[in-house]
Amino acid sequence: MFRKLLFLFLLAVIATPADAQIRKHQRKRSTNAGTLFFYWGYNRTAYSQSTIHFIGSDYDFTLKGVKATDKQPKFGANLYLNPANMTIPQYNFRIGYYFTEKWAFSLGVDHFNYVMSHDKEVTLDGHFDMGVDSLWEGNYNQETTAIDRNNFHYEHKALNYLRIELMRSFDVWEVGDKRQFAITGNVGLNLGPMLTTTNFLFANEQTDRSTALSGYGIGANASMRLEFFKHVFIQAEGGLAFAHLPGVKTRANDRNQRAKQAFGLASYNVSLGLMFYIKTKNGCDSCPHW
Repeated sequence: MFRKLLFLFLLAVIATPADAQIRKHQRKRSTNAGTLFFYWGYNRTAYSQSTIHFIGSDYDFTLKGVKATDKQPKFGANLYLNPANMTIPQYNFRIGYYFTEKWAFSLGVDHFNYVMSHDKEVTLDGHFDMGVDSLWEGNYNQETTAIDRNNFHYEHKALNYLRIELMRSFDVWEVGDKRQFAITGNVGLNLGPMLTTTNFLFANEQTDRSTALSGYGIGANASMRLEFFKHVFIQAEGGLAFAHLPGVKTRANDRNQRAKQAFGLASYNVSLGLMFYIKTKNGCDSCPHW
């Protein structure tokens, strides 16, 4: 019995340094549990056609087949790189955490612009009281009309998707004994409220900024990030989402005037991010490592 115990003791003593050596050389990965990341980038967005229902005390009408574009300013260092102006262009921001191996939660905002196009005809249904508007008056039933930019305009100067996302990551490629360069793929599902700031021109009245929590969005996205020295990454991301906005506020001081719409959107962005390792796990060198 004593010989057996002595043998097991010596085996444990011999195995411990070998195990420590293996753990010491395990590579720290961005997809390990305990990794914190955040990124900032800029996007372009395309929208599907939409049906928009406008409601007021003296009008109730619908525009069908409305097209829209985004509104991304031309690049300028003072606009895109100056912290005081970085939120003016269409941007994406995330902060996330790997709660287990290859699975992460993130919170963030996608800032879009939605601008009604005026170069296409739309279908008009609805009713306008006498004297409400100089362009339209009376009843309309499936009538084709062109929208005059000088008399009617609808734009979300800020379409902010406040999203929470569940993400799954995949280690695609790495190089270097300390993972100096790596490529990681990601797919995610997201949802959250939509906050709009709306510009509305109708009935000879212009409202520049009418803000409301207008609805919600739900979507999916995929991305690829190129990582440098385990802490810095550049990411390219594309996504699809559906926006349902039943409570758009079109007049800042009149709750009775509102709009309803739903549309799909496709977006892509390029972002710059950082990663920090805040949890000691899996023998990853000298974790935590900032």
